[in-house]
Amino acid sequence: MSTDKYPIFITGRFRSGTSFLWQIFDQLEGCCTWYEPLHPQLLTAIEYTPPKADHVGLADYWTAYRQNPGFRLHYSSDFATRDLYLEGKHKYRTLAAYIKHLMAQSGGDTPVLQFNRVDLRLGWLKANFPQARIIHIERDPIQEYLSQRKHIDAQQRDQADYWDAYELMPWCHALRETFPFLLSETYGSHAFYRVYALHRLSQLVAQVHADVTINLDDDVFGSDAYLTKLKPIRSLSAAEEQAIQTLKHVPEPHPIDPEQLTELQAIMDTVDGHLVEAGLVEYLGRRALVAIQFHHSAFWRQWSTDESGVAVLQTAVQDLAKEVQRVAEENQYYLREIDTLSKGQHRLDGMPETVIEVSSHLPEVLAVDELLAHSNRLDNAMTQLLAINDYLNRVFYGLKAPADAAAANTEQEPPNS
Repeated sequence: MSTDKYPIFITGRFRSGTSFLWQIFDQLEGCCTWYEPLHPQLLTAIEYTPPKADHVGLADYWTAYRQNPGFRLHYSSDFATRDLYLEGKHKYRTLAAYIKHLMAQSGGDTPVLQFNRVDLRLGWLKANFPQARIIHIERDPIQEYLSQRKHIDAQQRDQADYWDAYELMPWCHALRETFPFLLSETYGSHAFYRVYALHRLSQLVAQVHADVTINLDDDVFGSDAYLTKLKPIRSLSAAEEQAIQTLKHVPEPHPIDPEQLTELQAIMDTVDGHLVEAGLVEYLGRRALVAIQFHHSAFWRQWSTDESGVAVLQTAVQDLAKEVQRVAEENQYYLREIDTLSKGQHRLDGMPETVIEVSSHLPEVLAVDELLAHSNRLDNAMTQLLAINDYLNRVFYGLKAPADAAAANTEQEPPNS
């Protein structure tokens, strides 16, 4: 079989360059590309999520899904948070069946699946899809961190339990029993401890199981070495190489002051020390985790899953529920104001259609898995509500500006003598 017909799996942490690699294969003839098939809000994202502004040149993420709607019968949002660490011996039949379905729906084209949620499952992927070629991409961890947290206000940016767009809190709670140090109150209160620990765990697993590793900074931003590294995976013509090079966008590095840099480097040293003590640097991906824990028990015994962490997660989910409710109420306000300004005559043509069927009320006690599932439902609702909010905002201010101008003109007219 030609290497071009092997399925290709792209993997890496959030904001590490996986979308750029996906975009490369999306431009190549004979590839069927699936973007983030394990996204916890995939069904909603297909309807409401356009490409990010810094994903330069991307028109649509979701073409393959729209052309093959049968994927919905196999997809589950649980894939994003359940069993995030898997070894070759483990079973996850529904996830395997889903991936096989996407591969089958690719027809005669090479299936290319871009993942941000399998990098600690590469041993399992290799065992279940031995014919696949795995491309891992990594980035300078500090730039990765700054990119993941740039949307958060400076006051909350380093708070590990602040709900962000890249699932840091859900990931760490989902992995609480596998890597309990991620929720350490002593070390893990700074978000970078968790981000960098996940970065290193991802890197260590990829060193064992990835067929190709690309460094975003050195191989993409600093050179065209990524093209050479991709050739064993997919042969490229000269014309294809030229087309691919037009996709490359080199952004300015995220700025960082010397004091913050020193702080983050110290956290990296702490994480690296923990991973060495845990036996993970030497053996992760090479030995069963249970064996690593047994032979390095002095490290693993000091960590326990603290129930206070569950309370923190519950509070974060409750805050998210309140924000969903706030946006829903704001949308209702816009609808009333639009009706008033237009005297009931404005038709909301083109308004995104949605039905929000998620309760903002939480029972007093929920298990972690239930909390994570509820947060997925809330995130789905928020995605839909924000799409409506953006539309109503534009309609409202489009009607309000002329009304304000007319009112101002009326006030300036002199009274009749």
